[in-house]
Amino acid sequence: MKVYLLGTGGPEITLHRQGSAVLIEVNDQKLLFDAGRSVLQRLFECSVSIADVTQIFFTHMHSDHIEGLPNLWMTGWFSHGRTRPLDIWGPSGTKRMIDGMREMYRFDLANRIDPRHPPEALETRVTEYSEGVIYERNGVVITAFEVWHDDGNPAFGFRIAHAGRSVVLSGDTTYHENVIQFAQETDLLVHNVIAVSDELAQLPKLQSVLAKLTTPEQAADIFRRTAPRLAVYTHVIKKGLANGNHDSVLIERTRQAGYAGPLEVGLDRMTIDIGESVNVIPPPAIAVD
Repeated sequence: MKVYLLGTGGPEITLHRQGSAVLIEVNDQKLLFDAGRSVLQRLFECSVSIADVTQIFFTHMHSDHIEGLPNLWMTGWFSHGRTRPLDIWGPSGTKRMIDGMREMYRFDLANRIDPRHPPEALETRVTEYSEGVIYERNGVVITAFEVWHDDGNPAFGFRIAHAGRSVVLSGDTTYHENVIQFAQETDLLVHNVIAVSDELAQLPKLQSVLAKLTTPEQAADIFRRTAPRLAVYTHVIKKGLANGNHDSVLIERTRQAGYAGPLEVGLDRMTIDIGESVNVIPPPAIAVD
């Protein structure tokens, strides 16, 4: 299994983190989980064939997890040679979202039709899921489990398993027992994180955000109870911290809370190879056009 962290940021625009997106490759299957802003660009930068990304799984319907989908859908079709429909799995509300996307692009759908661009590649086949196994193909099993994200509910995490290996994606959630249940001794646990200063944590607006995401202290307990071969932070949100909000603060707070196992702060375009060992590959350099 190969895992690409395409986007490791939250809703706010930052210089180095784009919107939430993870791609998992298992043999010839390319499985995309969430499609935040700039997902198409990140796929391109990771040298992933955009035409081959046709299976997309959404954790929930917040904008920072879905706003890259229209670009992937349209540009992947008329500019990058996709010939197959998009198969999309999402919670309740996904079909309505896709209908709205198609209406938004009605002009393009009428005017970009060209023999070079097969119209069947514009089809969108939507499956709205609930908890349980939602995908089984060529040995890959994806299980959805419910989490808690307050105004983002219904919200889900995923366990992706193949040939004795597994990856667990928490999705956006506060501390949740379902993550602990499904992430037991997983090879890779990719978990959201939020860290703010004590002063900012007193603000009502941030208290509501903290209540639906996971702090390093909460994550430390999750990691202790699940014992992943590697834990990685994503959906990284940092506000008002010392050291200029440096990523090291997340590691320090997790260690201080009692977790001593393997831990990384995810970066956009970081890849993780999972086999006999779990290997982290730093983001590649980007050539200038």
